[in-house]
Amino acid sequence: MAELNGRMYDALRAAFQTESMNVQRYAHFAEIAEIEGHVALASIFRDLQASAACVARGHLDLLQDVADPATATPIGESALNVAAGLNGELSESTDLYPALVAEAHEEGLADVAGWLETLCLLKTAHTTRLQLLLDGFVQDRETA
Repeated sequence: MAELNGRMYDALRAAFQTESMNVQRYAHFAEIAEIEGHVALASIFRDLQASAACVARGHLDLLQDVADPATATPIGESALNVAAGLNGELSESTDLYPALVAEAHEEGLADVAGWLETLCLLKTAHTTRLQLLLDGFVQDRETA
C-alpha cells in the first residue's frame, strides 16, 4: 500500500474530526428525543451514532500509521497512545481552554467563563493522570 500523507492524510483527518463530532451530536440528539418521548427517533439517532463511531474508528485506523490526528505525534502502541493523550490534554489545559476563558471574560460571558474554568481544572486532572500512566510505562521499560 502507498504511504498515506499530504492531502489524503489531511482529508482523512478532517473526515475523522467530522465523524467524531457526529458521534457526540447524535448522542445529544438521541437524549433530547428520549426526553421528548420520541423513542423511535431516539433509536434512529443511536443507530446513527454507532455508525459514525465505526466510521471514525476506521479513519483512525488509517491515520494511526502516520500520526495522531489531534496532536501529530506517533500513536499505535499503548505507551505512544498515552503520550499522545498527554500531549493533547496538556495543550487543552494550557492553551485552548485558558484562551477560551479569557475570551469569554472579554465578551462578558461570565457563565461561559465559569464552565470553561471548570474544564481547565478537568483537563489539568487528565494531564496529571496521563503523566502518571506515562511514567509507569517508562519505569516498566527501564526495569524490563
